[in-house]
Amino acid sequence: MGSVRAFGLAVMFAALPASAQAEPVLVSVTALLPEGAAPRPVSWSAVPLNLPETADVLKAMIVTPEPVAGPWQVLLVPGEYVISGFTEAELFEATTLVTAQTTLIAVPVLAIEPQVALRCTEPRCDYADAATGLRLTLPQGWVVDVPYHADLGGGALAPEVSTVFYEDVEGDGGAVWFLNPMDWITNDTGPCRAVAQGSLCTFEITPAAESGFAIIAPSLQRLDVPTE
Repeated sequence: MGSVRAFGLAVMFAALPASAQAEPVLVSVTALLPEGAAPRPVSWSAVPLNLPETADVLKAMIVTPEPVAGPWQVLLVPGEYVISGFTEAELFEATTLVTAQTTLIAVPVLAIEPQVALRCTEPRCDYADAATGLRLTLPQGWVVDVPYHADLGGGALAPEVSTVFYEDVEGDGGAVWFLNPMDWITNDTGPCRAVAQGSLCTFEITPAAESGFAIIAPSLQRLDVPTE
């Protein structure tokens, strides 16, 4: 964890003008869980938003090499950040300004349900997203969230399309695949597989995950999006 954090700090210091450089501060990042929810280890990332246009945002990003149980203690150079995290059941995100006096950042959970694009109740379901051009086939009993281009900060969007595929089951334990997840460390967070539109990643390879992959992966396509 120390080497990842140090590398991100070094990139940020190099990218900032001398007059804007400031000493990093130790911040405790915590997840604001819904009432009654059990705490889980969280995979965190911090993306600086006040970098010059020529800076490499991905190199400046600070990520946890593995999920963190409890608060994430991280050194951050003062400035504006997008703090993101995820567990097997929740997503967290907040935009916050870190100052020399900042000691605690509480990140709220994101609602996932409004992001559902399609629930497949037929043997197979075809889906096409007009905004990103992503086209795919879902197996019965699976869900796909609304596809999107991840925000890299400073108004830049990732060229790849991201989304989540998962079994439509109650509670935890259903199979899930993430298409081009931003804060994923292969083999630490979970395994990834190369597909035509990037990478599909999951927490664990199970029979249900294999069955979903067999239908979803070969169906992934990118269509041209009409320009206005």
